[in-house]
Amino acid sequence: MMDPITPAQMLWGLINTHTIARCLHVIAEVGVADALEADRPTPVAELAARTGTDADALGRMLRLLSAYGVFASGPDGYVHTPSSLVLRSDHPQSMRSFARMIGMPVIWKSFTDLRHAVDTGAPAMDWADLMAYFSDHPEEASLFNEAMAGKSTGVVSTVVDAYDFSPFATIADIGGGRGHLLQAILDRTPAASGILFDLPHVIADSSGAASSRIELMGGDFFHDPLPSVDAYVLMEVLHDWADPQAAEILSSVRRVAPKRARVLIVEALLSDLPGPHFVKMLDIIMLAVTGGRERSRSEYQALLESAGFRLLRIMPTFSQYSIVEAVIA
Repeated sequence: MMDPITPAQMLWGLINTHTIARCLHVIAEVGVADALEADRPTPVAELAARTGTDADALGRMLRLLSAYGVFASGPDGYVHTPSSLVLRSDHPQSMRSFARMIGMPVIWKSFTDLRHAVDTGAPAMDWADLMAYFSDHPEEASLFNEAMAGKSTGVVSTVVDAYDFSPFATIADIGGGRGHLLQAILDRTPAASGILFDLPHVIADSSGAASSRIELMGGDFFHDPLPSVDAYVLMEVLHDWADPQAAEILSSVRRVAPKRARVLIVEALLSDLPGPHFVKMLDIIMLAVTGGRERSRSEYQALLESAGFRLLRIMPTFSQYSIVEAVIA
């Protein structure tokens, strides 16, 4: 039997968890999961040759990751595990782009600058700064958009399963990226049409979403008018912003929304329960990277009321996300 872990050992592990994260970022960037064959163990030297990396360094990283269930080692080399398969580019729920995106210097620097956030309450580079950066760096912007789409792939079906969109003739996905959620909604709602609204450089990267039923609309929801539709979907948009800016986004919707329109906010809600939780970690990511925050039910209620909406109900999904439904007050 192993001796119980001491407080110092527990803290040592937590202090150094960034090491595991950085190995994941690098392994995803060089494409190790894609290079690893599915039907036989692959020696490290072979993986290094395929990925253009140093065999000794790569082997040491894979040894660490395999200790946590990402890849598995054997006498003849490495094989996939369920977790490492999700790092493949061709996996239906691939996390490779997301791992690469979190490891991008512009994103990772947000965490090295976290002291600035705790001193000031704001990140060193906020969401608007990040969007401006991506506007000037199209390759990184494309990776970011791909990561956001990939991250949501596994949960889009849970959203469309949890909510009946059939009463709406027109649906706008505000800040909808490449339009995966809107397309899934329209697939379930054949009589409806949709509008995908996002920043111009995002819309340019999302041209493949355009169809006879989806209109692409580039703009800035702080400055440009939003479309007038029956339902507005905002998935992981408001959590990118602090309360004043989030209220401003909702106010932009309120100015153009028809009287009976619905606002559907898809977010992970904070819980008051103790212990580790996905949303608590996501909240710090928002603090570091965007200046935004995760919110509880009561906080969404107050935010909606400040913009002229009334919280109607909160619907859970079979994922970490909930649907916050609101109407005009």
